[in-house]
Amino acid sequence: MSEHLGMWKKSWRKASVRWGTVITAVIVLAGVYAPFLANDVALVWWDANGLSLPAVSDLFNRWSYPKYYDIYFNVTALLLPLLTLLGWLVRRRLTLAKRFLYGAGVLMVTGTVCLMPLLPSANGWQAVWRHRPPSQALITEDHSHASALFAVVPFRATTPVANQILNGPLTVDVASGRRFWAGSDSAGKDVAAQMFAGARISLTVGLVATGLSLLIGTLIGALSGYFGGWVDLLLQRLVEIMMCFPTFILILVVVAMTGRDIFVIMMVIGFTGWAGTARLVRGEFLAQSVRDYVAAGQALGLGPLRIMFRHIMPNALTPLLITATFGIAGAVGSESALSFVGLGDPTVASWGMLLEQGRQNIQYAHLIWLPGMAVFILVSALNLIGNGLREAADTTTE
Repeated sequence: MSEHLGMWKKSWRKASVRWGTVITAVIVLAGVYAPFLANDVALVWWDANGLSLPAVSDLFNRWSYPKYYDIYFNVTALLLPLLTLLGWLVRRRLTLAKRFLYGAGVLMVTGTVCLMPLLPSANGWQAVWRHRPPSQALITEDHSHASALFAVVPFRATTPVANQILNGPLTVDVASGRRFWAGSDSAGKDVAAQMFAGARISLTVGLVATGLSLLIGTLIGALSGYFGGWVDLLLQRLVEIMMCFPTFILILVVVAMTGRDIFVIMMVIGFTGWAGTARLVRGEFLAQSVRDYVAAGQALGLGPLRIMFRHIMPNALTPLLITATFGIAGAVGSESALSFVGLGDPTVASWGMLLEQGRQNIQYAHLIWLPGMAVFILVSALNLIGNGLREAADTTTE
């Protein structure tokens, strides 16, 4: 653990890592708080009935946020300030890694509970996240009888505006008086709202696909490196077969055959990107399996699984963390590329989909530069973090 901490401290001394971390954190926060940055539902509403927060209650409306990942982002948006405060209060008792893991566990459990039918109603048991009537506190409604506060971007990413196709930046919708800060696309949807919502897509694809590839690669690499022999021979032939296929071409074929749903895209990227991780973990386990502490564990009668994942795995975390940063960047690029060639999920707002519209309407530069720079900045920031961690790890082991 001290070795990992030293690596993090060394990497943090690099300005590139600090800048990469800050940029990544800004994009993460933009994705998490997208409903409060771009929405046509009032953030605060005050009328004769009192004060209400329509945008907060709308976070659990399945009509407004139909994808499963939305509920986890929305729960994170509500609980993140509280978890940050609690983490600061217990900073002397728990390490940063434990605080992060506990916080992530709370968010995952809370989001999963919102999906479960736990609330009684006239129609039977229902989940917190379900189809609800639309909020009346819309920006399009007459609210002269009430005081309201709306988001900076007064549009929803999935709602097209009539007769507002391919507007340039700062264009005003005459009918409602709302401004398109970054213009509109070929369907009349606000580009700025889609940029915020697209951050959710990129982060979800990056985290889920990378997590799946790390899980598969770690299991195969650990078994191959620890047991060796015919197990190693068989698994390494499987790894070599996977590495022989051009990954992106394989993703294109599978997505074209199975469908364009965002979850299919995440699964395909995850299932096709584990070969490099498997070879990396295998090398680490080969190096660690001859150490004295492994022989001592075997002499004490410890089982192989306990030795592998309780004793050897902590020593292989450093290269896995480095691989994860590059893996997330690669998954973000793959999803954007799939959307750019027309194989993305058409039901979600994606940076790659905006780029594809810019390709079809080349004269509208805002459809090219904004999503293109967003993909470039996020991938570059993640690569800066990965390079910094790798250089720090190399100096730590010397």
